[in-house]
Amino acid sequence: MSNERDKANAGSTSLEKRVRALRRRMMSVAAGTGGATAGLALIGLLMLGMFADWSLELPWFARLVWLGLTIYTVCHILREQVIRRVLNAPDVDEAALMLERAFPKFCSRLISALQLSRPGAVYPGEAHVFVQLLVKQTEAEAEEVEFTSIVNPQPMRDRTAGLLCLIGISGILYGFGGDTTAALLKRSLLSGVQIPRDTMVENTTGDLIVGRGDSLVIQAEATGIIPAEGLVIVDYESSADREFTMVKAENSATYTRRLESVQESFNYVVYLNDGRSKVHKVRVLARPTVAGMKARQQFPEYTGFPETPRSLADLSLLSGSRLKLTIEANKPVSKGYIQLHGSTNRVPLIAGMENSKELEGVIGIPATNLTGFSIHTVDEHDLVSQDEAIYRVDVLADRAPQVRITYPERREELITPTARMLIAFEATDDFGIGAVQLAYRIDRGETNRIDLELEGKTDRLVKRRYDWKIADIQPAVQEGMAIEYWIEVRDNNNVTGPGISATERNVARVVSPEEKRQDLMNRVGDSLSSIDEAASDQKSLNDRLGELIRSRAEVQFGPQEQPDE
Repeated sequence: MSNERDKANAGSTSLEKRVRALRRRMMSVAAGTGGATAGLALIGLLMLGMFADWSLELPWFARLVWLGLTIYTVCHILREQVIRRVLNAPDVDEAALMLERAFPKFCSRLISALQLSRPGAVYPGEAHVFVQLLVKQTEAEAEEVEFTSIVNPQPMRDRTAGLLCLIGISGILYGFGGDTTAALLKRSLLSGVQIPRDTMVENTTGDLIVGRGDSLVIQAEATGIIPAEGLVIVDYESSADREFTMVKAENSATYTRRLESVQESFNYVVYLNDGRSKVHKVRVLARPTVAGMKARQQFPEYTGFPETPRSLADLSLLSGSRLKLTIEANKPVSKGYIQLHGSTNRVPLIAGMENSKELEGVIGIPATNLTGFSIHTVDEHDLVSQDEAIYRVDVLADRAPQVRITYPERREELITPTARMLIAFEATDDFGIGAVQLAYRIDRGETNRIDLELEGKTDRLVKRRYDWKIADIQPAVQEGMAIEYWIEVRDNNNVTGPGISATERNVARVVSPEEKRQDLMNRVGDSLSSIDEAASDQKSLNDRLGELIRSRAEVQFGPQEQPDE
């Protein structure tokens, strides 16, 4: 029984081989048709894109989109017409059914012979003789039929022929176009090369960012055929395109066009003969300006004054102070600087951490060479502010202290070698006296100084007395010597100072006790003489006053009414 089943199976082998050959033919034709279609799409789309690029010089993004569309189309064709058809190709039974539909004479015998002759299709006790007979009859009928004839290869042949023709045409065009076609092919693959033309446009101004209201010069250079003039087409965002003639420089291949006071952004393309530039963009933005500013004066520490807000209209500042500026711009800024007028120095501005429109800077107020300042800002596009206002600064110098000796009143005094000389002085300063010294020299010799104690105070007004013991001077003074003395004061200015002042120089002459007594007697005599003169002057005034009263009485009452004396 097993031998009979094997004979039946062996009989169906030739039928199955022919059906499998049909299946392979169907897959190969489908693959060939889909591959030729994909090739046509690839070459056709590339050629179309190259032609559009040659006509319009497409920007890089447009070429990227076209290349993406080309790749997507080719991949879609390969997936739908090759991969999917091969993977979903009919199996042996489906192919047999297709044959039976194409050749009705089989009357289902072909699919039956294939299925019943497979191992395990017929079990012991069944009619193996009938199966074997069915297979033989089917094989006999199949010998007269060409299974592969149901596959139509004509679409594949047509598309393959079209692909070969397109390849030939593209090859001819590539050879005819030369460098131009090669450049176009490279550009279709997103290269940045230029399209060769009779006139090549090079070294254009390119993409720019300019301030609103600025003037702009568009420039380009030509190589190859040099035309007499050029053309620039400007495409404004809110209005129609405008054309401007570009003037050729004398003895040069450079062309320029000046656009005055641009107010809005635009794109532009330069045309020189048959050459054209890329599409360039000019962005017109408002320049940064100072929208607001606050100023605070930081006084020198020695003044003891607190930080004080200042009006920008009145910047009279003490030298040694610091002016802290907080600037608010009209737009986000990245950096800036303060230009000091009266000198060439610049002070950098620091951008705010939280507010992108804020800048901060500090100016140190020098003693000289500062008349004002201006604020210069730079935005995130490197646009620099223009026509900055100048803020006037008046620098107030810290005046030196003033001092005078209030006692003794005379510029020259006589003293004895053992005398105690009382010296009184008065000193004033705007921000406080820091130190006082009594300076002296003997017979124009070396200057010596005695520090006068201020008790740790730095008052603006200092009044002191000093009891100078002449006997303590070393070496000891002798009769006939002259001591020249004066008071020196120093303020607390540790920034631009200190300021130092001194009184006029007084003289103390060292004399004997007898000379000193005589001097005192002379001074007493001078005082008494002064008293006598004052008394005499008083009597004269009284007499004149009486005469004046009598004369006024005569005028008022007349001579007859005068009272008896």
